[in-house]
Amino acid sequence: MNTETKLWNKNFILYIIAFELVEMGSALLRFAIPVYILIATNDPVLLGTVMTLSWLPFVIFTPIGGVMADRFSKRHIIILFNFLIALTIGLYIVLTGNVDALLLSIVILVLMTILQSLQTSGFETALYEIIPMEKLMKANQVTWILAIGSGVLAPIAAGFMLSEFGLDVIVYAGMFLFLTATGLNFLLKIPFVKPEKTEQAMGLVKTVMVDLKDSFTFIWYEQETLKRATIALFLYSLVLFPLLSIIPAVLINTVLGMGERSLGFANGLIAAGGIFGVVILGRLGSRINITKLTHLLVVSSVLFLLTMGVFMVASNDRLAFGIITVGTLLVNTVLVMFSLNYFTYLGQKTPEDIVGKVMAFAMTVMMLGGTLAQFTVGRLFNLFGDHLALAAVALPIVVLILVPMTRMKEEGSI
Repeated sequence: MNTETKLWNKNFILYIIAFELVEMGSALLRFAIPVYILIATNDPVLLGTVMTLSWLPFVIFTPIGGVMADRFSKRHIIILFNFLIALTIGLYIVLTGNVDALLLSIVILVLMTILQSLQTSGFETALYEIIPMEKLMKANQVTWILAIGSGVLAPIAAGFMLSEFGLDVIVYAGMFLFLTATGLNFLLKIPFVKPEKTEQAMGLVKTVMVDLKDSFTFIWYEQETLKRATIALFLYSLVLFPLLSIIPAVLINTVLGMGERSLGFANGLIAAGGIFGVVILGRLGSRINITKLTHLLVVSSVLFLLTMGVFMVASNDRLAFGIITVGTLLVNTVLVMFSLNYFTYLGQKTPEDIVGKVMAFAMTVMMLGGTLAQFTVGRLFNLFGDHLALAAVALPIVVLILVPMTRMKEEGSI
């Protein structure tokens, strides 16, 4: 049980330093590898397929990560998987030149996702053990700003490095960041209470199924507000994932014909919208509570549709580039307000002994939506052919149609 009384304790400082190193390493590779694939093939449909495959492991393995987070030492989980990710990146370095570069890039991306999905629940819920719970919103704001900062800097740096030095340099940088984070993780002290032997003796598959059922029961039947909010989380992922990955890459690189540097710059600015979201949420405080998620979904979807509409009628490429960058920046601002609100509420309302499994369930819902969204957009690219921007408008329209399902009158009611 957490006994800390202040936010900026030693464990929290070590946690956020290692957190930032991991976020930067992951952001570098998750930007550079898909862009490398798109440039090498100039095939938006293939990119959509790769992004779907790279996120699918989150749907499959995140529940297992939730089981591990509740039953094993979170410190050991963080150390083990950061090291294994670094080892996986090292595998890329060893195999480069001996295996087809495109196939190797796809495999490494998928392996990284599997390891991160097993680690994420432990990594996220470890925060609850090293800070006082009443400081959770402030702690989340700190970690979100750091994550967003990585999202700003990493694409800009990766775009430059990719155009000047190629993918290999980015891979070396990613391995270094994950190894450094692993070293810092050894210094963390995270309380751990060993579960009953009867719990540990359950088979893995049975345990995952029981935990998923318990998490679903908690969210769907015991927490009406959280149920509506989790439906909203699924819809949110339909907009977020294409926004941050496939759509800007295809529109800027394929439609506008701009290179890695322009795409990296645009992705950095889009990610910067998240900082605005954190700042705005901090200013507005309780006025943007869990019951406002429906409004945030509507605003983000309408902004996305307007951005795509103006992009399609832009008079020149530079204007179109500015529109897609600024428009998606604003959409991301609203979406970060949504996610920070949701996951803070989830952490505050979930009992400590089941927070790992419930967090894993929520993340599985989000990743399922995101994987479905990227698969759908990839197929739509093939459908619309020369009018690729039209592929971006389908999912926001779906969100607007389904958003009445998420309405909440007040906290704890519908």
